[in-house]
Amino acid sequence: MNTPAHLVVSLVLLGGRGAPEDVRRNSLCIAAGALICDAPMVGFYLWQRLIEGHGEASIWSDLYFRPEWQNFFDLFNSVPLILLGLAVATLLRRRAPTLFFASMLLHVGLDLPFHVEDAHRHFYPLSQWRFESPLSYWDPAHFGAIVAFAELTLVWTSSALLWRRSRNRWVRGSLLALSLLYGIGWTGFYVLR
Repeated sequence: MNTPAHLVVSLVLLGGRGAPEDVRRNSLCIAAGALICDAPMVGFYLWQRLIEGHGEASIWSDLYFRPEWQNFFDLFNSVPLILLGLAVATLLRRRAPTLFFASMLLHVGLDLPFHVEDAHRHFYPLSQWRFESPLSYWDPAHFGAIVAFAELTLVWTSSALLWRRSRNRWVRGSLLALSLLYGIGWTGFYVLR
């Protein structure tokens, strides 16, 4: 799944009601957990593209797959490390870190079935194994158009639910923008190509 989808799905599934200050704090922890798994890849891409000047083909067919980068990415997608953090946070009864690690775990769980050759080693550093799914969240050769449409539907549904929960116009505007961008992106990538 794409990073923004993880954000809205995590907020729907893990966020909740309560005092406004609790909802804000919890939402920030959930958002951070949803985004941190992909943050190393975003940083990698920006560095390689903007600082190093590499082209898209070189970034995604060569540099991304180098062992040092894969080790770095997989640390942030490691189920054993995330479960360790979740267990410690739960034992200490710390709500914010519990939500953070739960959101990370949800991110990994949603990614696992939709990565083919770009799959993470989700049990790193205990195992080098990768689950290479027959389904891709983006690659048309692996049902990417269908999976991406399901993701688009999930983003729209999650955004609608979050819209109902929030009265904040900035939140609502962001949800509307995200929904429109997803629709335009899916149409451009899968329909108009």
